[in-house]
Amino acid sequence: MDGTSFNLHHFSWLDHESIGHPEGHAHSLELFRDSVVRPSLLAIDREIEEVDRSDEPAAEFFRGDLEDLFQATVEGYVLVVQSMWERALRSLLIAREKMLYEGSQRAALEQASWSGAKGPNLQQHFERLLGVPIAAFDSFEDLDLLQNLGSAIRHGDGAAARKVHERAPSLWWNWLPPGESFDAGPFRVTVPADWPKHPSFGKVSLTEAVLEQMIQSVKEFWVDLECMRCNSFKRKSESVQRRLDAWPAERARRKLSRFWTP
Repeated sequence: MDGTSFNLHHFSWLDHESIGHPEGHAHSLELFRDSVVRPSLLAIDREIEEVDRSDEPAAEFFRGDLEDLFQATVEGYVLVVQSMWERALRSLLIAREKMLYEGSQRAALEQASWSGAKGPNLQQHFERLLGVPIAAFDSFEDLDLLQNLGSAIRHGDGAAARKVHERAPSLWWNWLPPGESFDAGPFRVTVPADWPKHPSFGKVSLTEAVLEQMIQSVKEFWVDLECMRCNSFKRKSESVQRRLDAWPAERARRKLSRFWTP
């Protein structure tokens, strides 16, 4: 099913109980962001500012260490967000599998990759069990990037790292593709034609804005799923109906409120 032509607002489940409470995952992410991510990154930023104001000869070297710590912390938090998202997604799919098919494919769900070609992947299981392609969600492109980011952070160079580069080459601000030319003072420098087509993942630069966007996109996925669940209610309270009425406009504003765009 083509996700681009699917209308989330017109979809509902007769058996919405097995969807659980998706917005709870969004609230958990908000708590993680507000209580852990932002305070810790702000603390490192302040340390860097202190170093910049210092007259100590070794301050410049210490600044480099702090920058490395900031990068490593962002990467670690991206992994946490990806892990929270995938665990919650698998739990949702397993709950649906139990209710609809008495758990006959639970083992397959537990082993399924995000987008692999060997056997049904998580995206295919999602459409089978929920009746809607996951590509129909506004967050899909970011979620796909997040999955590959998580794999690349864990394993380094490989297929996932290449996918990240293809999707977001700006994460390697100091890398140029084969054959590209640039001016360095009076000289014209050309990257050799046999230069690697993809940079090493070890040279990636993950900023706080990238992390914030991944958190935001996962939150938006759970919010959309919650609205679909509410839309499945036979009887809707006034507050639920108001939320559903405001949902299309909320989705329309998302592109204008992004923290980062590949």
